[in-house]
Amino acid sequence: MILREALDLSKSIANYRMDMYELTKDKSFSDPDVIKISQQLEFKIQNIKNILKDIRSF
Repeated sequence: MILREALDLSKSIANYRMDMYELTKDKSFSDPDVIKISQQLEFKIQNIKNILKDIRSF
């Protein structure tokens, strides 16, 4: 279950990165839409870090 969650998060992170990359082609890094995706991406990255930390503690 934990590994499935990590895999899903990994895929989601890749998608958010691609979305942010595409968005910054037309908008600046300070655009609210770019900032929103960046914040969501950071949240997901932190979640996967926490999962990996938990796995290592087993």
